[in-house]
Amino acid sequence: MAITVDSYLESQGIFSLGAGTLGLLLGLIFASLIAIESNERKYAIDSILPASIVLLGFGLNIAHLATGGIGIAGMASILTAIFAAFITTTIMGRILGINVPQSFALGAGGAICGTSAVLAVAPSLRLSAAKTGAIIAVVNFLGLATFLSVPILAHMLGMTDQTAGIWAGSTVHAVPQAIAAGEALGGDALSLASGTKLTRVLGLLVVVPIASLFAEYEETTSTEDGKRKANIPLFLPGFILASILATTLVPTQMATQLEGLGSILLVPVLVLIGTSIDLKELAGAAGPILWAGAVSTIIVMASTAIVLAMLI
Repeated sequence: MAITVDSYLESQGIFSLGAGTLGLLLGLIFASLIAIESNERKYAIDSILPASIVLLGFGLNIAHLATGGIGIAGMASILTAIFAAFITTTIMGRILGINVPQSFALGAGGAICGTSAVLAVAPSLRLSAAKTGAIIAVVNFLGLATFLSVPILAHMLGMTDQTAGIWAGSTVHAVPQAIAAGEALGGDALSLASGTKLTRVLGLLVVVPIASLFAEYEETTSTEDGKRKANIPLFLPGFILASILATTLVPTQMATQLEGLGSILLVPVLVLIGTSIDLKELAGAAGPILWAGAVSTIIVMASTAIVLAMLI
């Protein structure tokens, strides 16, 4: 249903939240009508999610890192956004009583690529479906807010097409939203928003291993010889390999199709997460997370705008 509705809205030129977000909402709506055992739900998610993440790796062409259109200003803006997001969510998490794994997942969603980043780090961080769902809901809401506000604010600030495009790619959460924001800005903004965003998504190659090491440090007890057991998820090498293949060997059209398949596989995962969420619990959990995410988003947008103003 989510994929069909999303396809119809796109074909009619109507704005859509995306199939994944629609799937999460439909899961919430039909939660009372669908009886799924928690073990069955977890098994299904654990079976589908790794394949989806690996396939999404085909959308990350590492060559974008050397794209001349991004340049020093773009890289500085990307790094500023990533560091600002993680630092802010960590600080706000302490203030609002959000535990560190949730703060890290929220930071990953805002810093890298929205829902995909949250789902990529959630298994290593041992986040429950309910906690993951709350973070995804907040990240999607804030992603929509940035998508709608960036073109308006860029015009108000008098940014050029080039600056606005890089700013959109550095701040808007999800890849489709960043590209759509670049299209709304016009001119060279579309290509620069796309290139900047795809380069920013490469941060997954660093963030996922960090999440694995964090989980290992937090939850793995020491053995007698003081060593710890490695806990790196199997999808990580697959994700890296897919990115390398998309850059060096796999034709662009095929890589795009494989990435699209990965996006489709994310939909049932989000539906299953939606069916596991209790709306009352979500309201209570999402409050602090929403505040932390909102403050982080504002600081990311402000700091990247300042960096671009200084460099361009």
